[in-house]
Amino acid sequence: MDFKKILILPLMTLPVLHACTGGASSFEGTAVSGKIVNLPSANMADEVIVQFRDGTVPEGVDAQPLFNTVPGKEAVEHRYGLDRWFVVTVPQGMEAESFAAALEADDNVVSIEYLSTFDRPYVSDSGMQVSEGVPLTKAFDVEPVTMNDPLFKNQWFLYNDGDKSEYGATTVAGTDVDIRDAWALCAGDPSVIVAIVDEGVRYDHPDLAANMWVNPGEIPGNGIDDDGNGYVDDVHGYNFAADGPVSWGLGGDEGHGTHVAGLVAAVNNNGVGISSVAGGSGKGDGVRLMSCQIFSGSNRNDNLAVARAIKYAADNGASVLQCSFGLGNYYSDKAFAEGLSAVKAAYDYFRDPANANCSAVDGNIVVISAGNSHQAKAEYPGAYRDYICVSAISQDNLPAWYTNYGTGVNIASPGGDNTLGKTMLSTLPGDSQPYGYMHGTSMATPVVSGITALGLSYAKQLGRHFTRDEFEAILLSSVNSLEPGLIGSKKTPSGTMDLTRFQGGKMGTGVIDAWKVLMNVKGVPYTTVKVGSEVGIDLMKYFGDDAESLTFTGVTVDALAKSSLGISAEPKIEGGVLKIRCEKAGSAIIEVKAIAGGSVLGTETEMGGKAFSRSISIVARNNVSSNGGWL
Repeated sequence: MDFKKILILPLMTLPVLHACTGGASSFEGTAVSGKIVNLPSANMADEVIVQFRDGTVPEGVDAQPLFNTVPGKEAVEHRYGLDRWFVVTVPQGMEAESFAAALEADDNVVSIEYLSTFDRPYVSDSGMQVSEGVPLTKAFDVEPVTMNDPLFKNQWFLYNDGDKSEYGATTVAGTDVDIRDAWALCAGDPSVIVAIVDEGVRYDHPDLAANMWVNPGEIPGNGIDDDGNGYVDDVHGYNFAADGPVSWGLGGDEGHGTHVAGLVAAVNNNGVGISSVAGGSGKGDGVRLMSCQIFSGSNRNDNLAVARAIKYAADNGASVLQCSFGLGNYYSDKAFAEGLSAVKAAYDYFRDPANANCSAVDGNIVVISAGNSHQAKAEYPGAYRDYICVSAISQDNLPAWYTNYGTGVNIASPGGDNTLGKTMLSTLPGDSQPYGYMHGTSMATPVVSGITALGLSYAKQLGRHFTRDEFEAILLSSVNSLEPGLIGSKKTPSGTMDLTRFQGGKMGTGVIDAWKVLMNVKGVPYTTVKVGSEVGIDLMKYFGDDAESLTFTGVTVDALAKSSLGISAEPKIEGGVLKIRCEKAGSAIIEVKAIAGGSVLGTETEMGGKAFSRSISIVARNNVSSNGGWL
């Protein structure tokens, strides 16, 4: 498939869901008419999604619940109205618009949502195929942890030593996620589950099978819903697009879900194929992959499938939701929430603390791609303020030519650039080509999802517990800066690319670093300051290497901290440096607040960034060691 052709497709007038390896949707919000929240699509006119105020369906209306009810979760389902949404069949011979207008007159109807069609502009890197058995011949100059997977050498995003012959002429050493040091501490945990909301994952792939989630209540292939959850043969997940078992080889499938899954948790150290972020150490300790399939060949792909897939992930143990797709360019959080109300409710349900599926954190985490239309804002749902939205860099440690950036983007991650050399190597479902390259924010996002899962695994290992906000703050602040001094220049050889557009934190807080995530999970760092002097604390240590360009919204120092440290003048932040003066020897924790993704916070009516904060332990002493006490 030709990547450039995808990017110049005519603009659509309807919301379009697409995987983020290329292409763009142009839907700008919702057309609201009374209770009707979006526009109809001609080829999806046989059903509508309706929310009834008290969950009672009018007599004579053909309706089925949108979501399956899970015993014991009725209260949280009701909290988000999941028990009040129904898929209603349009009567034969009646236009969907006329039927919707008739439903509007019913006082018990809260909202009516047409099913939204979507397509999948996938892109693979042709001419760069990899087959099993490519040897690992390169020697490393340091040996923290090196897996024995033979294709690890080809995965620059895991470890990049600057080999220009291998990764491209513009490769910059260190453009990776610093995973080998992180593996020395933790390589995964099988109780941490990542839901791959995408194409189906080939669950019998030799490099994925051992890390696939298995539904303990389901017997494979017997055609029976053994556990009574409403889904037949959902052994490793479910195909919500085709309403059946997970699949990957139908016409139109591109291997996207299998590729994404391999980046998260292909089995490490098994002497086969590739390595992955959280695939374990070869001792059965990798995180688990659940296939929540929303793309399936030529089957209907719609918002109904997405909503059901998200709820399934929450109900079956997933603590990380990996979403490499976009639902459109809505103009605000409110427009997205109203235009795709059932999907938004499903996301809320997934994140609710009552559904927390990992003992290390009190809520599940959503990670979503920013989009590939090289525009100065993220696409939804990634742009929504509650989710972690991921942009992409290439092997030169600069923004990838296709990536979205700016408003709504929270963090960056390796996604590759096909004009520079080898991109992101991962698993594919084909028997003749079990591995291959793809690029896009679709590939950057599972790297962040994998590091999220790795951080949760390490927190469990240490017996630590975080609120979801605390853990997301760790992710957003455990970052490195982009290539110093080059963001104001031009990039080649992918054509003349003006990089000034990315200045000022437009790629989010910085590029995620797995080692820094684990260090922050391990404990809050501290800084020792000298009593009686105004000192500057470099916030790079807490907010990442691009702290100077972040928008900081305040410093909170409570009365006890002021008393303990003898603080009379309010601390201030200038150029990424916290300036503070302590008149007494003592210790206290202060909180510094910032914005990830722009200079203003997102609201219901305006797209913006995500609020996050870091706690800093200040130790004031009369004598200070030369290294400032940094651990």
